[in-house]
Amino acid sequence: MAQSFSTSLTPYSGNDAVRVTFDSPLPSGFSLNGGRITTGSKVGVQAQPKGSTGNYLTTDIGTATLTANQGYGSVSFLWGSIDTYNLVEFLDKTGKVVGSLTGSQVAQAPVNGDWNADRTNRYVTFNADTKSQLINSVRLKSTSIAFETDNFAFFNAGPVAVPEPGVAGLFGAMAAVALLRRRSAIARA
Repeated sequence: MAQSFSTSLTPYSGNDAVRVTFDSPLPSGFSLNGGRITTGSKVGVQAQPKGSTGNYLTTDIGTATLTANQGYGSVSFLWGSIDTYNLVEFLDKTGKVVGSLTGSQVAQAPVNGDWNADRTNRYVTFNADTKSQLINSVRLKSTSIAFETDNFAFFNAGPVAVPEPGVAGLFGAMAAVALLRRRSAIARA
């Protein structure tokens, strides 16, 4: 599966997700570096994402990174008042960026940080290439006021099992033997 993303007006509804809202302590195995947990809206400072209630995360001008101690195949979150200068990066366990999105890619035009418009307040779901890379961190960056998010859901494989090279070779050898047996049986018939 190639990396992909989608947007909607509704949150991820599956029961298999580890959810991160900022109304209670972070779930076990999660940490937050940077940003500020806040509530409400203040002109020129912060805007509560449309559909968010209670606390949410803002970067202000800067960076916030939400990290899990295991990898996930997909992450969904509410991205509020989307601006062109917002950037989200999805990182694997080594800190390598496995994908990124800008406000211009996600919002429907015009991308102007409108607090109340559906086009600039969207749930974003990012899917990594779960065959080779999982998402361990979500890094939010903003070069101006601000990047507001809430209602994260980490899901789809925690973690995906990738066979060791020796195990993959064993499975390949077993498949080859089965194929040879089948051909031999067909030739005798």
